[in-house]
Amino acid sequence: MDLVLIAVLALLGVGTLVVGAIALGVPIPGLPSGKQDVTANLRNLSSAQRQQSSTARMARSGTARAPGAVAIDLGGKKSVTSKLTLTKKLRYAQLNLSPAVYHFCWISISLVATLIAFFNLNIVFQLVALSTGWLFMGWLVTLRMSNRFKEFDADYPQFLLSVVSLLKTGMNVMSALETSAKGLEEGSLTRSEVELMVERLRYGVSEDKSIGAFGEDIHHPEIELFVQALLLSRRVGGTLSDTLERLAKQVRRRQFFRSSAAAAVSMQRGSIWFIIAILIAMESYLYVVYPDVVLGSLRDELGWQIWQVAMLLIIGGIFWVRQITKIRI
Repeated sequence: MDLVLIAVLALLGVGTLVVGAIALGVPIPGLPSGKQDVTANLRNLSSAQRQQSSTARMARSGTARAPGAVAIDLGGKKSVTSKLTLTKKLRYAQLNLSPAVYHFCWISISLVATLIAFFNLNIVFQLVALSTGWLFMGWLVTLRMSNRFKEFDADYPQFLLSVVSLLKTGMNVMSALETSAKGLEEGSLTRSEVELMVERLRYGVSEDKSIGAFGEDIHHPEIELFVQALLLSRRVGGTLSDTLERLAKQVRRRQFFRSSAAAAVSMQRGSIWFIIAILIAMESYLYVVYPDVVLGSLRDELGWQIWQVAMLLIIGGIFWVRQITKIRI
């Protein structure tokens, strides 16, 4: 029994170290690093494209693939899916781990929480602890995706309007994109995506693939429209400035709707934290005035069960409020 316990603790320790390294951004041996040399990647991509040029030609029309779409082989036929899979979520969140490592971290966290609950808490808490790994890893991926979305969305409308202005002056499309990106701040996610697209072109990647890969690791609904507008403009011509101007207005309108929705539900989200703060303040006051009541209820078996039920209700209330006030991107 002692050996089993030691093995479980060792496994949990390794899982905790992996999760901590991922959260801190420390590169893990054997996992793909998010800080690889961009130039080397582009050179490899360019050489692979030249080697497969005879079999990797796109159709003349209707073959532009949306960023993030995955081709699935169905009996010799390929279809495109935009389903948000775990692999896509990890790429959008820029977490340098595979789905197998993700599930390992999920199981490790759940085992740690369950082991802690096993010695101190009741069976209901132990069952709830089994889901902590799923909740924590899901929260981490969602948070990283949301942060990258907000970082890109902050400069995206400004970038589009700048491109529109330059196109109306007669500048060509790629020069307008590059010039508009240089007008953004250093470290801007929108700027880095445009610079990466231009870098692909310089290393010989075709325009269709370079433009199609724009923002492929960012979960933003308006990126696909921007990519399709660029591709159609390069193929069939037309006035790109009017299309991008309408797209910029749509992006700003959606930003306004999201901010309005967030403001509408902020009071509901804040109210539960205010109620919890009142409960903690009342319990603290009771502990100062009559500490035997609080400590006695913790020592008593029935009192400790009541404490656990109350904590479960509070946790369930927080989770429920966050779910009903969640705003989808």
